[in-house]
Amino acid sequence: MVRKRRHIFPSTSLILVLVVYTLVQLKDAALAQEPNDTRKIAFIETNTSIDKNEVTIGDKIKFKVRVKYKDDITVQFPEFGQQCGVFTVKEIGPIDGPKREKDGYFIIERYYVLSSYEIGCATIPSLKIKYESVQGEGEIVTNEVTVDIKGVLKEGEAASNIKDILPPVDVPTNYKRLIQWVFVGLGALLLAGIIYGLVNRLKKQSKKLEQELVKRSPHEVACELLERLSQENLIAKGLIKEYYYRITDILRHYIEDMFGLLAPEQTTEEFLVEMAHTNKLEENHKLLIREFLEHCDRVKYAKYRPSGAEIKETYDIAKRLIDETVERLKEKEVSVG
Repeated sequence: MVRKRRHIFPSTSLILVLVVYTLVQLKDAALAQEPNDTRKIAFIETNTSIDKNEVTIGDKIKFKVRVKYKDDITVQFPEFGQQCGVFTVKEIGPIDGPKREKDGYFIIERYYVLSSYEIGCATIPSLKIKYESVQGEGEIVTNEVTVDIKGVLKEGEAASNIKDILPPVDVPTNYKRLIQWVFVGLGALLLAGIIYGLVNRLKKQSKKLEQELVKRSPHEVACELLERLSQENLIAKGLIKEYYYRITDILRHYIEDMFGLLAPEQTTEEFLVEMAHTNKLEENHKLLIREFLEHCDRVKYAKYRPSGAEIKETYDIAKRLIDETVERLKEKEVSVG
């Protein structure tokens, strides 16, 4: 019996060793596999916020959605119709970002302007934000946001507190005040007549001036208008944009009257396209007109503030274009004749 026990003990020990070794190998395999699976999961998270949690009925609420992600991920924000739960969508802001943070993550945001006409605790529902990464497509859900919407009546005030309007009250006739109002009315009529006469007179003078300008050549009209613009001294008065609007208008009308191009009715881009296909202007004049109009547009629309030298150069270019183009036209007429 003693000999049999000695043979059983080594067999049991060998089995235990094999079991322990197998468990260790399985554990190592699991630990080795876990980081690889983790790396396959794209990191993305989102949160929402509002600029105020308590509003009056009809007030606007700025609802902001913020997404934080890492690696190469494309985010698609939800597109609303006119409603988001009980809220009306007043405005959808542009997408801001992505912006790279110091920790290597990217931030992208978008805001929505909402309002509601229902009183009480209202909830902005959770939104589904879709995204796409190298691992495929997915979506995350934002948190819900609660807003307390109050009515226009103060706390404790009821609609029954509103009193009815008072009955009409007899007002005694005040003849002195009546006479005063009659004189005021007559004075207003007299003043209106004087203003009407002055305006009508100015219109006649303006019409007469226009008729005089029509009789003269486009070159003469443009030169006179440039001279008047110079005498008005708009630059010294700080009216730089007004000056550039006027000088652009003078040159555009000159080009239309002289060459039949619809310069005043077109944008700069449209006019430049039409000008490029016409043979009525020399190539050097086309280039000069392009530079002139682009410089004027920067001052008029891009808040560019020109120097004194640039302002003078703009005037000189306009005068040069008017003088040189009419000379070229005369030379062509002579050569054809």
